[in-house]
Amino acid sequence: MQSKLCFLGQHDTKNNEFKLHTHNCYEIIFFVSGKGSIFIDNKTFPVTPFSYCIIPPHTEHTEILENNSKIQFIGFKFNCPKQKIESTVFYDSNKEISSFFYKIFSEYKEQEIGYETATASLLNLLLITALRNTAGESKQYYNSKINFRELSSLSGYSYDYFRFIFKKKFGISPQTYMINIRLDRAKYLLENTSLSCTQVAFDCGFSNSAQMSLMFKQKFGISPSEIK
Repeated sequence: MQSKLCFLGQHDTKNNEFKLHTHNCYEIIFFVSGKGSIFIDNKTFPVTPFSYCIIPPHTEHTEILENNSKIQFIGFKFNCPKQKIESTVFYDSNKEISSFFYKIFSEYKEQEIGYETATASLLNLLLITALRNTAGESKQYYNSKINFRELSSLSGYSYDYFRFIFKKKFGISPQTYMINIRLDRAKYLLENTSLSCTQVAFDCGFSNSAQMSLMFKQKFGISPSEIK
């Protein structure tokens, strides 16, 4: 995968709402500080520090930021035709994306010998990391029903043996493992977005908010409403 830098910049904002716009290249936006939302292709997503999104060419979008928010953005072109970019917001849990942004902006600002080559290399690494992260998160299927018996048959094992080797490796059953992933996701959404408990429960695959609340309190010792 080879990429080409088209533009980069940053905004330090106070109650700033940008006009709806598009680019003829991809854009990756990183939310450094503050809160707000981003409107992408008729969908609105809440944003928090260390969240980011990749926006495909010719896709309408705008950022709506609250007091003292900061974003950084990079426009780029790249030749990876088989890679599908999902227009949604992801979280930089390992702080890898923020590290690449910092290095790219530093190289471009200092412009020391070889900065263009260094910037191009860092941009490639940034995009590879971002695409791997977004692919991994989008495949977690938080709100999908998972039939573990069908999953075991696809793996070539009986359900009982599949459950046995899964529990031996992870220390818990497949169902408990999936519930824990959903609860961790629910906790993140409750702490970092304005979504209601009911919306979070639905988005994370629970039947209703009461079911999520019971499991949530069992795991974290606090109710979802107390988090909010």
